[in-house]
Amino acid sequence: MSNTETEINENDVLTAEVVADYLQNHPDFFMNRPALVDRLALPHQQLGAVSLVHVQLNRQRHRIEELEEEITALMSLAASNDRTLHAFMDLQEQMFRCDDLSQVIEAIERKAEQLSLKAHIRLSGAPTQYALDAAYWQRFTTNNFNGNLAYLGRMRKADRDGLFGEHSGAPEFGSYVVMAVRGKDTHGILAFSSEDGGHFQPSMDTLFLRYLAEVLTHLLHVLPWKRV
Repeated sequence: MSNTETEINENDVLTAEVVADYLQNHPDFFMNRPALVDRLALPHQQLGAVSLVHVQLNRQRHRIEELEEEITALMSLAASNDRTLHAFMDLQEQMFRCDDLSQVIEAIERKAEQLSLKAHIRLSGAPTQYALDAAYWQRFTTNNFNGNLAYLGRMRKADRDGLFGEHSGAPEFGSYVVMAVRGKDTHGILAFSSEDGGHFQPSMDTLFLRYLAEVLTHLLHVLPWKRV
């Protein structure tokens, strides 16, 4: 390429940059030049040359569609959160009516089933069906929590069996949320599983579950395992 051609190309780039800067700094440039707007045409892969107005309208249409999708998603999330809130309020009321911890766990298991989930509760000092393997639980938290308050996502078979037992009915291809229960004398696991592998994801908020864990922790302090 000759020096002259290089200079021309550099001038073209410079001119394009100057024009772009000018238009950016003068957004009202086309307001008094409607004829110019009508004559401008931009290349389009599918439609060929299209007018600037067409491009702008098309972008606005796409943006409106995106906003509608976002609003729909937010409304769906709000409805889901509302249902979840009412479910947890109802569960909390049931838990406080229980006479012993076995009834508390049964209430949680029933509510989970109503939500198409399965509850997995393991506690230190609990009867055999709810007993905690403390050593495995310690390894799991060390390897998976990474400073977080909960683990969400899929689980390996070794972890499912180690935490919940081989005959827990934990879904092989499902997803899980696992939280710690930390009481003064008792500690353990509050977990839920879903057959849907994408139901519980790391990005999910766990506010309601954290509150449920707090309620369970409180009841561990005040209720016996079996009312005599």
